[in-house]
Amino acid sequence: MAMLFKPLVYTQEQVKWLETRGLVYHVLMDFLSRPPRMSLIAQWRHKLGLNHRIEGSEGWRKLELYLESIEEDSFRHVCHQEAEEYIRLFTGHEAVVPACESTYRSRLEGVSAFACIAKVSKNYTDNGIVFNKLNGERDDHIALELEFMAVLAEGMLAKANLQQSCLALADSQISFLRLHLLRWARLFSRELLQATNSPLYLAVAELMDDFLTADLNALCAWRNNQQEAEQ
Repeated sequence: MAMLFKPLVYTQEQVKWLETRGLVYHVLMDFLSRPPRMSLIAQWRHKLGLNHRIEGSEGWRKLELYLESIEEDSFRHVCHQEAEEYIRLFTGHEAVVPACESTYRSRLEGVSAFACIAKVSKNYTDNGIVFNKLNGERDDHIALELEFMAVLAEGMLAKANLQQSCLALADSQISFLRLHLLRWARLFSRELLQATNSPLYLAVAELMDDFLTADLNALCAWRNNQQEAEQ
């Protein structure tokens, strides 16, 4: 006998959110995973110019305006500057801003760095995700945590009509935001705001600070809609 499920419920605002949230995770991940090359900046200048809008995000607006403002004759120089700023901020023993969850949480909460990384890794494994870490990144690096959310966001969009799969993906994202990203990423973004004068990384930091809590609230609101629809 076939098992019947009630259809998932989406408001118009939630449809728009579902379609754009993966884009935000991707842009954050891309600019925080490696020094940005000319091709990456050009790619995002094009994508952000396609009338994507993240309502209420000043960071998104600033990022879009900054990328659009780069003059063609200075494009190569600006890209080189931003790559140098990434290296200064995030790489090597002299990195200005730590980019791993365990560094912040061991300092703030006294948690074991090893245990923290192990819990993050378990989230990836439990969701069947294996990252190709070309530069030896730790599992709790900000870029990998954002990529994890991007992958699940895309999966949720792809499975929007598959009730149980979509609900499970939403629950995984809510849990990961609460137990991991939101325990440290907003502090990371605020330290980044204090550490740089780069228009690119100021916008990225502000976008992250805007977005993560808003995304958690939107996920929880959508999840509550499904529970109400089932009653």
